[in-house]
Amino acid sequence: MNITVTEQDTLCIVALSGRMDATSVSLFEERCKEQLEKGFSKVLVDMTELEYISSAGLRGILMMEKMSKVKKSVLVFFGLQSMVYDVFKISSFLSILKICNTKEEALNL
Repeated sequence: MNITVTEQDTLCIVALSGRMDATSVSLFEERCKEQLEKGFSKVLVDMTELEYISSAGLRGILMMEKMSKVKKSVLVFFGLQSMVYDVFKISSFLSILKICNTKEEALNL
């Protein structure tokens, strides 16, 4: 998995590409944690290039969601591809996470 971080004023965008599984989820957790520690009020996770997510990836996302609440930051996911969307739907993540279709929608939350 590749991760690109873009910082903009009070928010940052963490863009993911490839596969989030047991071997790569720690990198996602590390990068998100770094951004939350910096005090960004909003962290957007761009999933437009994420092709696959495993149960380990889902656990990592849940951990980052909990940490964002502790840090009083908003964690927003956008651009889920169909396979990732289906996994989020089956695991009920659609109802517990902030998810948008586009970057513009995520910016306006």
